[in-house]
Amino acid sequence: MKPHIIFLTVLLLSLILNAAYADAPSSRPDSHAPIGVMGDHAHKTREWMLSYRFMAMDMRVLQSGTTALETADVRKGFMTVPTQMDMKMHSFGAMFAPYNRITLMVMANYQQRNMEMEGSHNHATGHHAHPVGTHEMTSSGIGDVKLESLLILWKTDHLNFIGNIGMSLPTGSIEQTGLDGNILPYPMQLGSGSFEGRPGITLFGYHGNWSYGSQLRGTFPLHTNSSEYQHGHSVNATAWGARKLSDWVSFGGRLLLSHSGHITGSHPNLNTNMSPSHRPDFCGGTRLDIAVSSNLMMPAGNPLVGQRIAVEYTLPIYQNLTGTQLKNRWRLTFGWQYAFRL
Repeated sequence: MKPHIIFLTVLLLSLILNAAYADAPSSRPDSHAPIGVMGDHAHKTREWMLSYRFMAMDMRVLQSGTTALETADVRKGFMTVPTQMDMKMHSFGAMFAPYNRITLMVMANYQQRNMEMEGSHNHATGHHAHPVGTHEMTSSGIGDVKLESLLILWKTDHLNFIGNIGMSLPTGSIEQTGLDGNILPYPMQLGSGSFEGRPGITLFGYHGNWSYGSQLRGTFPLHTNSSEYQHGHSVNATAWGARKLSDWVSFGGRLLLSHSGHITGSHPNLNTNMSPSHRPDFCGGTRLDIAVSSNLMMPAGNPLVGQRIAVEYTLPIYQNLTGTQLKNRWRLTFGWQYAFRL
């Protein structure tokens, strides 16, 4: 899907929701978006917020475009093929507002990636009844650090309009190797290797016991990395709604539409005949996800008063993948947030 179509979709959702927006007290459990959304809210002067997120994602079944593929069929064209991949990420964030209209944010993460592979046969046709070898690839370490400024562009009794100006720093490794010393494929690397611009806009508001929001974000690599390739541009659009069930708990849901391009260039030490995950043109695509979420605001009298605990579970409902890739099965995000003023 073209980026301008995504932009128009989010703009339309924002206009629909505009009449329902209102400023909200930070004590509401839904004063923050679902935990899978970042850069959704600003803070008041001299206010801090610390956060932790844990994300787990599972990928299985090979797919090209919207068509599921049999592993044995894909194996005929490559020496190995991925059969499943999982990723776990621990993210640590801090936000600080030097002024009412400006909030600064930094996010760092630690990743653990695991991919299971099946070895291929050395022929494209003939008898395939003999056993197929399997092996695992793993990588772990620090990912790319993200810096961001959140600017309140427009604020009325019915609308908060935030501009997101961000940058991703190439602190994640792009030279992860396996036990044999060979470079691991693109999905197993921990970063992009490039400085990236991350602009966006966010609208967020409230009406009675309901809250609403929408966000448009983009990620645009600014140069080719040191390994002679560059990740594709990506655009993400999301819209959510939440219902405050009490002063301390809310329940919500959201839709997420994402589109990303394939890698341009290629790592000189990656053999494209090895597996689909070694192909730079077998990356990216368009996805539509649906998520359910809950925010828990610790009430007065609790030792953790003022702290927010949140969870979100995401399932794909449409995936159109570029080339042969493992498709997403689910994603789970758990988070903790604590805002205070010094």
